[in-house]
Amino acid sequence: MVEPPSGTVTLMFADVEGSTQLVQRLGDEYAATLNHVRRVLREAVGTEGGYEVDCRADELFAAFRGAKDALEAAVSVQRSLAAFAWPEGVRVRVRIGLHSGEPVVEDGAYLGLDVNRAARICSAAHGGQILVSGSTRHLVGDEAEFKDLGAYVLAGLPRPERIFQLLTTDLGSSFPPLRVESAERGLLKRILPTTRARAITLEGEAWRARALVAKVGGPRQKALTLLGAALFTAHRAATQADEFLGRVDRKNLVRRAGVQREAAVISPRARGEVLRLEGQIASVDRLLECRQALAELAAESGSRLDEALEERGIVSLRERVVAATAELDEALAQATRTLDPLSFKLQRTRHRGVYRSGSKYVVLFVDTVGLDRQRVFYTRAEARAFSEVIQDQGDRRGTLPEDEDAINRHKAYPVGDDGVQGDFRGHRS
Repeated sequence: MVEPPSGTVTLMFADVEGSTQLVQRLGDEYAATLNHVRRVLREAVGTEGGYEVDCRADELFAAFRGAKDALEAAVSVQRSLAAFAWPEGVRVRVRIGLHSGEPVVEDGAYLGLDVNRAARICSAAHGGQILVSGSTRHLVGDEAEFKDLGAYVLAGLPRPERIFQLLTTDLGSSFPPLRVESAERGLLKRILPTTRARAITLEGEAWRARALVAKVGGPRQKALTLLGAALFTAHRAATQADEFLGRVDRKNLVRRAGVQREAAVISPRARGEVLRLEGQIASVDRLLECRQALAELAAESGSRLDEALEERGIVSLRERVVAATAELDEALAQATRTLDPLSFKLQRTRHRGVYRSGSKYVVLFVDTVGLDRQRVFYTRAEARAFSEVIQDQGDRRGTLPEDEDAINRHKAYPVGDDGVQGDFRGHRS
């Protein structure tokens, strides 16, 4: 069995432009046309020593050990398709995107942002066009000619990507603007007032899938019904995650970790606190990543449902939605277990040192070893009284008063195992 290349690899995505129109025009002949495109893609990948990762519907995903090998395969594909005698009135064109990086390889599959980046670059292209990322352009060097198209905003990626177009003498070089927004235009849209486009949501795509059930026949009806159900489930999971993330104060987590990191040089307890806080930050970040993955699937569903998807494509999309939903649920459960009461946002009141959390009142303080703590009270009066004690003692010593009995006379929620009074996991601010 051929092992997928690892380390620095170049990923290639290719898909057929305007497949929906081709299906409508060719009818039953589309299957033969698609098979020919697949043969051309697979022959080019095999000739250049590439590894076929996946081939579904009108898309192919492959990986190469060398950037130049991937580029040669892409050129071979475009030349073969350009020279082929297609049926009268039909022109089949493929868009190709290349990106080089170090994706994670697990069970023959590639994971990580490098995969997303390569797929997004392919989606930005037009049929017959070969686009590459800056990293691929750098690896190829002077062995090919490129045109710098500028920086573009790619969905789901943290920063704009500079994209280059391969130039060859025997293939076309004149194409419309890329099918994504330039970074400069994105900046102007944020500065100038514009009308917002309708946001693509999981719930909206679920209803769209349901609506399509009555318009298609055969096995696709069941596949779309199951896809709709999976999208509704994903919507509920995403709503729960959004509510939780809306209550988390990540900035404060980072601040607390920074303070304890400074003290960790001389304090073993502070070192332990740093590890605990970093674990909480990591759990929040993982939850954010899983939520973003579902948002990307919603966007993908929005474009894919506009096409004449085969049953296999619908089933594949549903499986990915189900898997992403399960990961989000697990990440939410992990974050709920990991975060402490101080990780959530609090509402200020007009009383110094007293905060609101739902119907409860919270007072923050620093204990005798410099760790952040909080106490939760049923009434504002009790919270104010406790806050005044803390402020009075803090003015004289700067820490929690040593007379714990005096403090505990104020009514408050029981102290938990971690020494923090009141369990605020999941509270609403």
